[in-house]
Amino acid sequence: MSMRGASLQSQLRDLAKSIVPPLTVSQHKGQLGRIGVVGGSKEYTGAPYYAGISSLKLGADLSFIFCTESAATPIKTYSPELIVIPLLDTDDGVETMTSHWLPRLHALVVGPGLGREKTVHQVTYNIVKEAIKRSLHLVIDADGLQLVIDSPDVLDGCKVAVLTPNVAEFKRLCQARLEKEPAEFAALPEAVMALAKSFENVTVVLKGAVDIISDGEKSMTCDIPGSFRRCGGQGDVLSGSMATWLHWALLSTRAPAEQASAAGVSFSHHMSRTLLKHYGPVMSAAYAACSFTRTCSRMAFEAQGRTMTTPDLIANFSKALAEL
Repeated sequence: MSMRGASLQSQLRDLAKSIVPPLTVSQHKGQLGRIGVVGGSKEYTGAPYYAGISSLKLGADLSFIFCTESAATPIKTYSPELIVIPLLDTDDGVETMTSHWLPRLHALVVGPGLGREKTVHQVTYNIVKEAIKRSLHLVIDADGLQLVIDSPDVLDGCKVAVLTPNVAEFKRLCQARLEKEPAEFAALPEAVMALAKSFENVTVVLKGAVDIISDGEKSMTCDIPGSFRRCGGQGDVLSGSMATWLHWALLSTRAPAEQASAAGVSFSHHMSRTLLKHYGPVMSAAYAACSFTRTCSRMAFEAQGRTMTTPDLIANFSKALAEL
């Protein structure tokens, strides 16, 4: 790709816009996304809620939360829009998930609020392996990344997976997968690329002042202005919306011209196809999710300042999509 700097960022934002599917009278419920979130424990009920509601508010049709029994009632009280199923600490949790729920889903977010309880991690490991057999798109965040560290084979055979570590999680992943510190690389993007390359079919999104995205062969950055606020839950917004963007991006590869036209994208069909072909739908979705989340964060911070919290991001979804 010959584009650089601000020009490339502008083109990538247009690409993100082209991924958004048009709304038509012929669509049916579930077509634009059925997203599952594996997470939620006695201590952590907000994280899976933020991930699930973010996937839904962005534009997925259905959002499911698969959590422990102690987390189910609190999460249900947060919103009637989420389908909450307590199975992570039940005897037949994996069987129920495999036979009844996984066949319904397009993508699975693993980790928000999962906790570190060993039996729950074992159930989650088995669920991930079953999801891989069904070629579900995976987004791994938070405690799900610890599962990747503790069980190095958990992502073996996956077709599409995105890891979204923060700086501390990224360091632990590099230590476990590469036996190196990020600082040992000449530049941080090289470390991100090396980590992605240590897997198969995995894209890594390192969250930071500038988000760095790599699939092990190519890399890109997202430096769309965000906010200075670092309240808890923003990563859950990213992971939940990432799952929806992933589903949309893979849909857009089937009909990029129609989606670009419906979205009012200003660049040519040729450019849309060129960018999608070069970066692929997964990296394109990752950029779209990062750009969208950072835009929501900027809008929320402009309105709320240091009192901004994660619900303020979600309240700006509609404005951020309009700006996109």
